Amino acid sequence: MTALPAWLAGYAALGDDTLAVLANRGLVRRGHKEVSHIELVAAEESSVRVRYTGVPAAEVTLLPGGPRQASCGCPVAGSCLHIVAACLWARSIPSDEPDVLAELLALDPSATNRAAGIAAVRRVARVQPSGDTVVEQRPGSVTISWPGSPTIVAVAGGGFAGMVTSGGHSDVAERAWRLEAVVRLFAAHRLTWVWPAAVDVAHVVHPGQRDAMRQAIESIEALLRVGLARLNADGSARLVAAAQRARLEALPLLAILLTQASGRAAQVAARADDASERDLLDVLARAHALAGALSAAEPPLPAQLVGAGRGASEAVEVGVLTPLALRWWTASSGARGLTATLWDTEHARLETVTTGRAAGTDPSFARSWTAPLLWGTSASTLAGGPFTLLGAERRDDGTLSPTTRTRVHPEPRFAQAPAEVGRLAAAVNGEGGDARTLGFLPPPTRVRVLLPRRLLGVGGSDLDEVAQQLVWPVTDRSGVKHLLRMDATGPDQGVIGWLLVERVPIEAVVVDEQHRPLGLFVTHRGAQRLIAPSLTPADWAAPRGRAERRRSARQPRAHTGSAPAPSGPLAQLCDALLDVCEALASTGRPALSARQRDTVQARVRQADDLGLRSLAGSRALLLADPVPPAAVLRATFVVQRVRQLAGD
Repeated sequence: MTALPAWLAGYAALGDDTLAVLANRGLVRRGHKEVSHIELVAAEESSVRVRYTGVPAAEVTLLPGGPRQASCGCPVAGSCLHIVAACLWARSIPSDEPDVLAELLALDPSATNRAAGIAAVRRVARVQPSGDTVVEQRPGSVTISWPGSPTIVAVAGGGFAGMVTSGGHSDVAERAWRLEAVVRLFAAHRLTWVWPAAVDVAHVVHPGQRDAMRQAIESIEALLRVGLARLNADGSARLVAAAQRARLEALPLLAILLTQASGRAAQVAARADDASERDLLDVLARAHALAGALSAAEPPLPAQLVGAGRGASEAVEVGVLTPLALRWWTASSGARGLTATLWDTEHARLETVTTGRAAGTDPSFARSWTAPLLWGTSASTLAGGPFTLLGAERRDDGTLSPTTRTRVHPEPRFAQAPAEVGRLAAAVNGEGGDARTLGFLPPPTRVRVLLPRRLLGVGGSDLDEVAQQLVWPVTDRSGVKHLLRMDATGPDQGVIGWLLVERVPIEAVVVDEQHRPLGLFVTHRGAQRLIAPSLTPADWAAPRGRAERRRSARQPRAHTGSAPAPSGPLAQLCDALLDVCEALASTGRPALSARQRDTVQARVRQADDLGLRSLAGSRALLLADPVPPAAVLRATFVVQRVRQLAGD
């Protein structure tokens, strides 16, 4: 028989109760039935690979440190049936019973604190332990619990990283539970736990935080050396690890940017149709700039660079909120959700809130007009008119939190006078485009309220066969024609088609930067209401048969497409420089071509003539030989901010 590593004894010693904490008792019962399908593939000192020969087949890799470190090739996230069966298979391997308690008591407090992260350390250090700690020794494991805690199980050879916690918790909370369990175990054996110096002092930057900043910078620059067009799953995994480290080290703003970057990197690596290297480069440049600013900042770290705490969401004061748009979306990964755009009439600002579910989770969360999707309220109720929020909270990224702790309190309905919509449009369209939007986080999607003119302001939709979109012309009161676009097979065209057929007066159209209609203010039966094209049923105000007959009688005409609205000269200047940055980042090539060099020199001279010194300063960054990834990221960050301020 192939020689097996000594650390496999830790898997062999796991009891059914321990495996139930790792997965659940149902999987353990099924694992006993499937263990006969496990066979050894290869055994090395660093790993043991086994194969599940049932249907469908899967391969499991067991690593030192216990079952938390094990992985499986099946699509199930977390501890699956195959991992449980592999752990049960390990029991057939003769081994000596390890002393898990001695392993825990031998842990080094300094190294354990570093592994837990400063966010978990701060949380545990300021807690005064209460209640008796219950420690149960079992073959191959030690179980620790106390009043109000989950069950924490330490396994042989796992150390702090291999401890298993029952239930679902955030990353920081889960590590805090494990750390408190070790601290309580030390106290029960009259051993002193040593906390980092100045653990909860704001003006101290801890070594782990410096490591998180450095890891973020190195991970991002490594992607550009490879080339964004050649990204694979490993590149996305590096960003995920950097985001996790930033979150553990109480740097939530950096963690958010890295998480957004990892999501876009995964889409680029999967060659998703709606993913682009330009969008990925934008968020990478923001994360790189933030990590650099954090590294250069003297303690205490500025609050605007750190972000809010990662625990409970920040309470926020909001005024009366007028709904502008409700959009149901589905990502290429299969994730889906609802995004609401609201106007705070008292503070004259846009607010957004997004709730969603990952692919394959919570089948009850589905597109619906009447089911409670956000704040325990349906989209129909939210679209009904102004409301206030009781217990509103804000996320670290600046958006409102969708927590069910927040409740909706309806206000009086929309005023029926068209002048009210006109004033709302003037307020919304005049918001944004200034320095307030230049934070490190990508700005939320800006919306614009179009007021169609009374006579022939709304036309019929045409089919753009190339893009497989419906093009809907809307002419505003100033005579400007806007070509709005929607998916030819989506629910939007059914709702808008019904409005056009029934000649329902459309008072205003809310559109985003991609010219998609997100919300429609209409007057129907003497009352004004908000229609959400992606959510409102197509037959919301008419018998189904009548509406379908009229829609089928009006087929969309073929449309040859239309050119996008021209940008201003400053935006064109920025776009030209961004094209060069994107080419360098996508290819990983550290030098400009002759044509790219001429483009940069000409555009930088143009920026210098306009007095844009920051933009002109990008010349030194991009004309270096070779061009380092940090220079591409820095230039992208500066040019994107100028482009954002240009607003055209």
